[in-house]
Amino acid sequence: MSIENMFGDLDKIDILAETKTGEVVMVLVCNGFIDGSPETQKALLDKMEGYLNHTQSEEFQKEYGGWPVILRVTLGREPDEHILALLSKCPAWAADYGVKLEFEIGGKQVRIVES
Repeated sequence: MSIENMFGDLDKIDILAETKTGEVVMVLVCNGFIDGSPETQKALLDKMEGYLNHTQSEEFQKEYGGWPVILRVTLGREPDEHILALLSKCPAWAADYGVKLEFEIGGKQVRIVES
């Protein structure tokens, strides 16, 4: 499966929504099986970085400055273990941007813990 099929447009935010509780949720949608190849890992990190950088943009800050921000990475099914290992290291990175990172696999929220 091509990188584009897995992650869509790497420069685009897939979904950005406001919750009733006053949070901004950005959803990064991953389709199909996410393999552990270096190209796939780089593409996923690039896409996540785009989301995190977007939260620092003037436009985002003007609209949502001060709102809690959640980045929810949704995977249709369990990815390669290299991807899980990679994602387990990302919450601290997101926290540097003031963003809470959440993961969903197959529609269920999961915790990915560093092994």
